[in-house]
Amino acid sequence: MTTSEETAERLRTVVGIPVVPYARDGSVDLARAAELTDRLVAGGMTALTPNGNTGEFYALSPRERAEVMRTVIDAGGDRAVMIVGVGLDLASAKAEAAAAADLGAHAIMVHQPVVPYMSRTGWIDYVSDIACSVPGVAVLPYVSSPAIRGADLAQLVERAPNVVGVKYSVPDPVTFAETVTEAAVDVLWIAGLAESYAPSAWQAGARAFTSGLVNVTTDIPLVLLDALRGRDTETVEATWSTIHRFEQLRARDRSADNVSVVKEAMHQLGLCDRSVRPPSTVLSEDDRREVSTILASWKASA
Repeated sequence: MTTSEETAERLRTVVGIPVVPYARDGSVDLARAAELTDRLVAGGMTALTPNGNTGEFYALSPRERAEVMRTVIDAGGDRAVMIVGVGLDLASAKAEAAAAADLGAHAIMVHQPVVPYMSRTGWIDYVSDIACSVPGVAVLPYVSSPAIRGADLAQLVERAPNVVGVKYSVPDPVTFAETVTEAAVDVLWIAGLAESYAPSAWQAGARAFTSGLVNVTTDIPLVLLDALRGRDTETVEATWSTIHRFEQLRARDRSADNVSVVKEAMHQLGLCDRSVRPPSTVLSEDDRREVSTILASWKASA
């Protein structure tokens, strides 16, 4: 059985967040989800997070989340580390974490709570309770609130030893560096804001980054990973420039079109429909044309 520490070591890579494709009637297209998972793994992805934010976690029903989790795990098999996203109320998170463990998931990624009232102690209680409910599974909290500090993460790791990594998604490189220093814990730091923040996060101690871009192309994220590992500054800068506008489109208006941009690109490549669920919306015609221009500059193909 793989230990949590061994899982953390395997996560020193690009962590892909698969989209959830929809059929014409709006239901989840599980057959296409399996095909897209296979495409990601064949393209070099060795770590995937079903039910992540790019997978529209909060727009799926409990049954759909369970089906997506099973589909991605089955399609990926042992070829990739599977980190299942869980969250919402504590009971649901623990139940879905247990289900993921039963299906053979290697890790759990605990979503940042969306409630407006969250104390730092309450967050520690929330994540540690989930982590302790699946002691044999590696756990990665998703931190997107600057309220969570290094000292909080240190307490969390002390209470739940299977917390072996942190997906950090606060858009502030200085705060990230301060958090890493203050926490002073031996965990894997993952740049949770994808390629745009990976270079600055790497300087502060991150050794992995998440990516929704991999749904469109795995080549660019993997080139960036190799360049960061090799301290190839020139390639890092060139790669960052290549994807910057695409990621800008995803990040604007507080990431309103984060998933929509990715799905539009996939739609244009014939990989899946562009449809998304509320509160997301499909892109305007002008934005679709800009995505086309970006894809042409990448010479992207399915």
